[in-house]
Amino acid sequence: MPNARLEKAVDMIVFSLLRQNGYVDGAFNSKNNVEVWAKKSTNNKINGLLKSSSKNKKGNLGFPEYIIFHEKEELVIVIENKKETKFHYKEPLTEDIQKYAVNGALWYASFLKDEFNVIAIGISGNSVEDLVIDTFAWKKGSEFFNNLNLNKIYPIENYTEKLSKSNIERSSKESFLNLNKKANDINQFLRDVLGVIEHERLYVLGSILYALEDPIFRVSYPHTNNAKDLATFLFQTVERKVKGSNVKEKQLIIDELKPVLLGLGINEKRKLKEKYPNGILAQLIRDIDNILFEYHSNREIDLMSTFFNVFLSYSTSGGSDLGIVLTPTHITNLFCELADIKVNSKILDICVGTGGFLTSAWRKIALDEELTHSQKEAFRLANLYGIEKERNIYTIVALNMFINKDGKSNLLIGDAFELSKDVRSFECNVGFINPPYSDSIYSEIAFVELMLDNLLPNSVGVAIIPVNAVSGRTKKHADIHDVKKRILNKHSLIASIQMPSQLFYPKGTETIVLVFKTGVPNSSETWLAKYDDGFELIKHQKARTPTAQSKENYEYLIDSYRKRTETDFSFLKLMTENDQWVYTIHEDVNYFISESDLQETVNEYVSYLYLNGYK
Repeated sequence: MPNARLEKAVDMIVFSLLRQNGYVDGAFNSKNNVEVWAKKSTNNKINGLLKSSSKNKKGNLGFPEYIIFHEKEELVIVIENKKETKFHYKEPLTEDIQKYAVNGALWYASFLKDEFNVIAIGISGNSVEDLVIDTFAWKKGSEFFNNLNLNKIYPIENYTEKLSKSNIERSSKESFLNLNKKANDINQFLRDVLGVIEHERLYVLGSILYALEDPIFRVSYPHTNNAKDLATFLFQTVERKVKGSNVKEKQLIIDELKPVLLGLGINEKRKLKEKYPNGILAQLIRDIDNILFEYHSNREIDLMSTFFNVFLSYSTSGGSDLGIVLTPTHITNLFCELADIKVNSKILDICVGTGGFLTSAWRKIALDEELTHSQKEAFRLANLYGIEKERNIYTIVALNMFINKDGKSNLLIGDAFELSKDVRSFECNVGFINPPYSDSIYSEIAFVELMLDNLLPNSVGVAIIPVNAVSGRTKKHADIHDVKKRILNKHSLIASIQMPSQLFYPKGTETIVLVFKTGVPNSSETWLAKYDDGFELIKHQKARTPTAQSKENYEYLIDSYRKRTETDFSFLKLMTENDQWVYTIHEDVNYFISESDLQETVNEYVSYLYLNGYK
């Protein structure tokens, strides 16, 4: 009898909370455009989804404690409550779903999330004073749920407002600026509040993003208030996930991350205890979890890579502190279009950096609705190859690949020139590269040659390099002409696309994208073009942002490239090793000046002299 009374008590407490927040009246009649049921709904669609969700796992209909349905918002709230706080949740979440509140709520949510946005609420305790409430959102079709860090029952408007704010248009300028601001805020928090240095901030961000994919971490971190314990929990979660991956240098990654992550537990500043009562690290994880809720679902993984890359531009001066030039996401996507990535493409990047090219290639396949799950898995497991020389960058690229759901990339650590024999055994048919721009031994074009020589015949190689790398103006490397000659004797230069001058802002490096076909000596005309990506600089932003014109310009460039069309920004011309493979060097410029043009210029000059006091 005591247990029955306790169960009844918590049921009455939850009923009271629902009544206080406008869901039902005293007679349990639904209010405010929602339907509320205890145990079983009368909605056929909901019942159909729950038909095999019984908590005894025998395939029968499941009966959550409470079901709330908002038809207009396609939102279902499921509530599971238990009599004592010791039955709030337990690891693993997929077990003991009959016994624990959070486990049960998330169990039911997993059946509903394919058709609805779901709020899963676990409640435990038998008095208002000791009640424990955890709230999770599982967006429709998403792979992961998010911890909303809400510890009370709220009116329906609070949940619908949170969901509406999360439906952000990924390609919009406003979205990009919002993401840029969040990346800057997180960077400042890590630098000023937690005192984390430069590239180690990427370790922290990447590790938290990676850990938040783990369900038990997502549920448990708000309840781990001791900073040292939370830092240990974060590291142990990441360590377990790294060990479970197929990445080759597991111990290297773990050794790099361990001192940084465990150090987060000893950097708490006493003065900030009042501002962050749950702890500084807990606040950081909560902020990142909130960003994930806004952006992260199985259809939006490219935006998380964008967030990671934008954050890198703040945390490491655009990558220069790491000795890399960070390639913007819209350019890594462009590479995939230029190479026409397919499910049978095997991608090689011998200067992998933070992994932008590999993650873009994986995203293109992962988001292709015409491919089966097994086809995507086969690509993920066996079609992505990268080489990185530096330990810290290797760790960052591994985290980036993990975040993008590719923990199986064949990432090697070492000098690409020394590993050439190993690389050829991969038998890749697509090569991407953004080589080091300041290597004292090898020129940028020498890295391009190495990449091309390590691909199968009739493969596509795409490179982005400085304009000076194909000219005789630089005196740093004396062999540029010889390398260009060797390349054209072995491979065909299909296209050279001049990039916007501020592509790598705030750096002023002018670049070109070169597209090659391997194993076929150069004999045909090259498509030379100049690309205006439509991005603009906004005051106080570290990154260029897309405009309404960006998508149209992008699609027009790709269409013209595929058709080898001569346009107002492109033409065809045969290139040799003696040429600079740059659009503006070869474009035909009309230097004719009419009498009216001359008179207008003279008039402007005379006006200038007069207005400025010259006689």
